[in-house]
Amino acid sequence: MDHITAMRKVVPVALMLTVAGCATPERWEKSGVSAELTATDAVECRRAASQEAFLYIPSPPAPWPYRRLNWQYEQTERFYAENRLVAFCMRSKGYELVPIPRVQS
Repeated sequence: MDHITAMRKVVPVALMLTVAGCATPERWEKSGVSAELTATDAVECRRAASQEAFLYIPSPPAPWPYRRLNWQYEQTERFYAENRLVAFCMRSKGYELVPIPRVQS
C-alpha cells in the first residue's frame, strides 16, 4: 500500500472523528417513557433505517476496480441517509433530540 492510498483511508476517518468530537452530545427523550423503552425504540428505528438506506443506496454490481471507486461515496451517503431516517422514525414516535447537560467539575 502506497502513502496516497493510506492517506485516502486515514483522512476521512480522522475528519469524521474530529467533527464528532466537536458536536454537542444529544439523546432522544419523550416525557413519561423509560430509558429502556427509549433504547428499544432507538434500536428498532436504527434497524429499519439501515434496511431502508440500503434499498436506496445499494452496493453496485460492478467489477472490483469500479466498485472500489464509489465505495467511500456510497458508505458516506448511506451513513447520512440512515441518520436522517433514524431521526424521522424517532420523531414520528414522539421523541425529541435534546442536548445532554455537561457535568461541571
